Amino acid sequence: MLNFDLMDTVAGKQLFEMGQVKALREMVLDVLNTRFEIVSNEMLDKIRAITQVDNLKKLHSDALRCPDLDSFKGKLS
Repeated sequence: MLNFDLMDTVAGKQLFEMGQVKALREMVLDVLNTRFEIVSNEMLDKIRAITQVDNLKKLHSDALRCPDLDSFKGKLS
């Protein structure tokens, strides 16, 4: 078997980050769907366009804390 850690490679780090981005997007959408039930296609497109892990983490926190969907939309812009 190969004796190296995939995370020590550029490709491994990129794959890991891609997985994080996908999981965080799903978490943001899950919170929005749970709290507000309806998420517009425009909002879905904006969330899907975000590729930075830190930005998605912040959005997840915002989705949990915003009192309503309009407040969240303001954070998304």
